[in-house]
Amino acid sequence: MKRSQSGGKMFKNIVHIFIFVSIQIVLFAQDPKIYALKGDKFFRDSAFTEAEESYRKANELQPEFKYQYNIGNSLYNQGRTKEAADYYEKSLRSSNSEAIKSKAYYNLGNSYFNQKQYDKSIEAYKESLKRNPNDLEAKNNLVLAKKQLQIQQQQQQQQQQQQQQQQQENQEQKDKQEQQKQDQAKKQEQKDSKNEQASNKNEKPEEQDPSSGEEPKEMSKDQAEQLLRMVDDQDKKIRERIQKMQSKSRKRVKDW
Repeated sequence: MKRSQSGGKMFKNIVHIFIFVSIQIVLFAQDPKIYALKGDKFFRDSAFTEAEESYRKANELQPEFKYQYNIGNSLYNQGRTKEAADYYEKSLRSSNSEAIKSKAYYNLGNSYFNQKQYDKSIEAYKESLKRNPNDLEAKNNLVLAKKQLQIQQQQQQQQQQQQQQQQQENQEQKDKQEQQKQDQAKKQEQKDSKNEQASNKNEKPEEQDPSSGEEPKEMSKDQAEQLLRMVDDQDKKIRERIQKMQSKSRKRVKDW
């Protein structure tokens, strides 16, 4: 019996220890600071993806500006600057510390700068300098962002002018082609009209031009007298022939 009671107490102790350890493990797993410490280690080792995951777990358990800020830093070092900017803005809304806000605005400015959103980066650097006027890096980056913005605007203006010029050239080319089509159509119309006129002219019967004939020439007096003599001679010959024929005809007729 004594051995049995001793064995029972040992079993209970083991169970208690197991439960205690399990609770500690659960509590440990739910402690955001543990994940934050892991994230810090990963970040120092430049394992930024693992650091991001650890900071995210810490922020899920207990949303705080420092976890959000560290998530932003992890994303920034992965080159995911747009996502990083989102978390910097979250940390700014969560923090009341001007020192933290100054750093967050500075990193936010860098994120916008890398996205070539120079106007936004300028505003972020200005906000950072409001909270820390002695930040030389923020001052230098502000100057650089202004220069880049100026270059960007000049490039955009040149690009816009080139586009307008290209559009104008395209329109002029289009108008030229349209004019050529119209001219070609007009020439074809004139050609068809000439062909039609020529065809109609060939089909029309020819009319004699009265002016093309020769006008009769006037006869002289001698020519007229000669012509009359010829007519009289012919008339005389005709009468003689008639008389001969009548004479022959009477001889052939018999009396009763």
